[in-house]
Amino acid sequence: MDAPLPWSRRLRSHAWTALCVAACATVVPRTLVGREGDALFDGDLRTQHGLARAVAASVSHDLGPEAFHTGSSRFDGEWAFGANQMAALGLAQTIVAHPETRAELLPALRLAVDHLLASRTWRFAIEAWGEDPFASLDSDHGHAYLGYAALALGALRTVDPATPHAALHDRIVRALARRLERSPAGAIETYPGEAYPCDMASVIGALGQHARLTGTDRHSLIARMATVYRTRWIDPASGYLAQSVNATTGAPFDAPRASGTALAAYFWRFADPAMAATLAAGLARSGDVSLAGFGAVREYAPGHRGHGDIDSGPVVLGLSLSGTGFSLAAARFTNDRARFARLYRTAALFGVPVSRGATWRYASGGPIGNAILLAMVTAR
Repeated sequence: MDAPLPWSRRLRSHAWTALCVAACATVVPRTLVGREGDALFDGDLRTQHGLARAVAASVSHDLGPEAFHTGSSRFDGEWAFGANQMAALGLAQTIVAHPETRAELLPALRLAVDHLLASRTWRFAIEAWGEDPFASLDSDHGHAYLGYAALALGALRTVDPATPHAALHDRIVRALARRLERSPAGAIETYPGEAYPCDMASVIGALGQHARLTGTDRHSLIARMATVYRTRWIDPASGYLAQSVNATTGAPFDAPRASGTALAAYFWRFADPAMAATLAAGLARSGDVSLAGFGAVREYAPGHRGHGDIDSGPVVLGLSLSGTGFSLAAARFTNDRARFARLYRTAALFGVPVSRGATWRYASGGPIGNAILLAMVTAR
């Protein structure tokens, strides 16, 4: 029978054991989770195409409001709207990066836009305003979410210039530009009495995207809105963007938050890369949290507190699941590989990637989660 180890040796033995366990806990998950992150960052054809195939398949099952069960008819509609919009953006970005995928992915891209434009998808907006947003394009009412639709139409038009939706795309963008020009505060309502800088960023991104596609000059309007964001809506202490503002005066109404800031950075990239980089820098400076190779983003800017909602998703210990996922786009378009890798490990940990043949998806993401992540990891 072996003699017991002296106390000092036992202490060293336990210390080494603890050190080994800690090292494994730090290194092993980091090496096992999110291994496809580098390939996604580099724009690897096989990896991006595999996720795009899964999103294309989900679009073929018709992502209408009936596919979602949030407990709110408005949120069901918003999620169907968002899932199809993000699917369109992600599929188009994949086609632009890899033209050889066009023949396979373009039918799904067209279908996503068709679903997006279907009247049943817009029920949530019609019920809120008491009018059809497309039938009232000549009015000066808000409907800022039309920016999301315009971005999807522009994504389709980028890879399919002959799309029959081009005329509608032109009409929506003209209406949004007119409404924005006539707003002294630079705010367009999303719902009556409600205005959100993130939704406004979709409008501005759509203006920049459309200008590039058609040769229209929107420079002065975009520059004016960049000034509004820098002087009024971006919190100078953190670099975060106010989540909501007064629809009449434009004064910040809600706390600066990551979920809106990160998505707005992605949208601004279509119009003004410098503004997109400004928002991305604020998130990285004030929101990033890293542990054992995993990264996440604080939902609320330092000095502010709150809870999760439909925009942020779950907020755990102050960390935002949506803010983390949306920040992948910013990490990619600012060419920050290390930050992308940390954020992607966390997204993969919660998303649970599963593969089947040449297709892979996030098991817990659902149609909207997979569409969002495709758009973010293919952001140009």
